[in-house]
Amino acid sequence: MIVDEQKLERKPAADLGRRDVLALAGAAATVGLTAGPARAQSQPAVAATAATQLQTKPTVALDRPAKGVLLIGIDRIDAQNRIDIPTFSAIGQAYYQFEHDDDLKVAVLHGTGPDFSKGLDQASWGAALRNGPFQTPQNFIDPVATAGPERSKPLVVAVQGHVTRVAHELFLAADLRIAAQDAIFNQGEVTAASFPGGGATVRFVREAGWGNAMRYMLTGEDWHTDEAYRMGLVQVVTRSGQQLDRAVDIARQIASYAPLGVQALLGSARRVFREGERVALLSLQPEFGRLSRSEDRQEYFRALQEKRSPVYVGR
Repeated sequence: MIVDEQKLERKPAADLGRRDVLALAGAAATVGLTAGPARAQSQPAVAATAATQLQTKPTVALDRPAKGVLLIGIDRIDAQNRIDIPTFSAIGQAYYQFEHDDDLKVAVLHGTGPDFSKGLDQASWGAALRNGPFQTPQNFIDPVATAGPERSKPLVVAVQGHVTRVAHELFLAADLRIAAQDAIFNQGEVTAASFPGGGATVRFVREAGWGNAMRYMLTGEDWHTDEAYRMGLVQVVTRSGQQLDRAVDIARQIASYAPLGVQALLGSARRVFREGERVALLSLQPEFGRLSRSEDRQEYFRALQEKRSPVYVGR
């Protein structure tokens, strides 16, 4: 395993230091797992609890550490960053904001404190799901990417400490994964009379291979960063405490490129899994032609001739 200690030059951004806390208090009704007025009346205690949590201490914080980069931080340190309903909803709404803000090019998901996340908050989900399935809020993109609209922009994830069950599925749903040396992974739902319902049975198998994935999902055993790197689940390993800086550096680099090209790359790669290799191959030339006629492609050549950095507009 190679520990990546590369440090890209820090560049000041106009919005550096700007910190947004996701404002979700007004979304209490949608976050409160309701499909309509009848269900809302049947579970006032659950909805009230969710609303109180949202209003008193938001559990997801947003920051813009560099131009075009959105930082999404899980912030439930007192609960080891376990994912309760308001937190899951807030991550999904942050993804929606990221997807629909033209100024944002790349997102970085991370967890504050010693752990990325120790998985689901069972008390929060157990009480709610007894009243029916989770109802997605408005303006929401599924954080584990199992249903609904798909992200078209890249997501980088930075992890440390425990990365457990649904947290590992959040990790697998990212496009590029950075891990500190101290990370401990687990996908052990089978030990609790369940199975991974957030995409691991598809993505873990696809990325690590059948045998590697089954070895850990069927036994429920932990594995560490060196093993995750060996299996191809982690792309960059850092010293403990450096994983987020490295993720932001990589995100800044990607954000400097023309967004149409980045999104076309992601879309083409995903099409293989969604529609098959043949369809993906047949779509390459039409997509290449579209990008060749874009304003950003022409800007690239102008900047090259004028020996300056290109200024992309996403058209």
